[in-house]
Amino acid sequence: MLQSILNAIRSFFASLFGSKKSTNTSTPRPQPSTTAENRIPQDASEVPTDSLVVVANEMDEVILPVDVSDQDFDEDVKVEDAKKITADSPVAPQPPTLTPVSPAPETDIPRHQPRYLWCLDNGHGKRTAGKRSPVFDDGITRFFEYEFNRDIVKRIIEQLEKIGVQYFNVVPEVDTDDFLEGRVNRANRKQSDLPKLFVSVHSNAAPTAPGSAWGPPTVSGIETWFYHSSRRGRKLAAVFHKYLIEETGFRNRHLKSKPEGQFYVLRKTAMTSILTENGFYNNKKEAIELMKDEVRQQIADAHVKAILEVEKEGL
Repeated sequence: MLQSILNAIRSFFASLFGSKKSTNTSTPRPQPSTTAENRIPQDASEVPTDSLVVVANEMDEVILPVDVSDQDFDEDVKVEDAKKITADSPVAPQPPTLTPVSPAPETDIPRHQPRYLWCLDNGHGKRTAGKRSPVFDDGITRFFEYEFNRDIVKRIIEQLEKIGVQYFNVVPEVDTDDFLEGRVNRANRKQSDLPKLFVSVHSNAAPTAPGSAWGPPTVSGIETWFYHSSRRGRKLAAVFHKYLIEETGFRNRHLKSKPEGQFYVLRKTAMTSILTENGFYNNKKEAIELMKDEVRQQIADAHVKAILEVEKEGL
C-alpha cells in the first residue's frame, strides 16, 4: 500500500517537472565536430599559449640548394589532383582582366614582365565568429578583421594592376565564414602558366586575462608565418616581414612556424605560402593605429614592395 502511494507521488511530480530519463526516441541533434582538424588553429590568434612555436630571424640567410626539392605543403596534397575540379567544388572567381597601360608618347617604358601569379587571400569573412575588437570608448566603434584584411588586399591589388603584376583575388566575397577548404581549393585549382605564390593577410589577437575585454598592452607588433618544413616559405616570409617592419615601425615579432598543427592555408595550398599577421586588433592602442588610413596604406605598400622584390629576384 505504502509503495503504491510512493509510486503515485513520483508519477505526479514527474508529470509536472519531467523525468530525468528521456523517453524521446527522435534522432539526437548533431554535435559540433571535435575532430583534430577542427581543433588546429587557423591563424596566429588561435595558437594556444603552450604550443611549440619556432621563431626565426628574418635576417638569417636562407640557402635553397639547386635540384633539391622543398617541402612546401602537406604530403597528402597532390599538385596534379589540385587541378581537378569536381561538380561540387567551389567556383573560383576569375581575377579582373588587366588593361594594358600604354606608354607615354615620347617614352618607351617597358611593361612589367610577370614572374608569378600571386594568390592574395584576405583571411576571414564577415560571418567568421570573433575576429573583432571590443567596442571602443565611444560605445560604437569596433575593429573587424574581415574588413581590415579586405581593405589591405584591395589596396595591394590597386597597385599591382598599375604595375602589371599578375594576381588572383582568392575570396572577393564578404558575406562568408572562414571558407578554409574553398579558399585553398580556389588557389590550388587556379589555372596559371606562371608559378603561383600564396599570401594570406591577417591581423592578430592576443589572449585576454579573465575579466578583461582587451588584450595586454604589452603584446603588439607584426609576425609572419610560413610552413615549417619549407625553405622557400621561410625565404618568402623574410622578404615580406622586412618591408612590413620598415614601413610601419611596428614591434618586430619575427618569423614564426609550427612544427605540428600548422595553419590550414599553409599546409594545404600546393604552392609556397605565407601568412602575415599585421598588428594586434585587441591591443587598444594598436587597434586605433590599424584603423588609420595612412597605417593601412603602409601595410599595403610593404606587401607590394615585397612582391616586387620577389618578382625581380625570384625565390
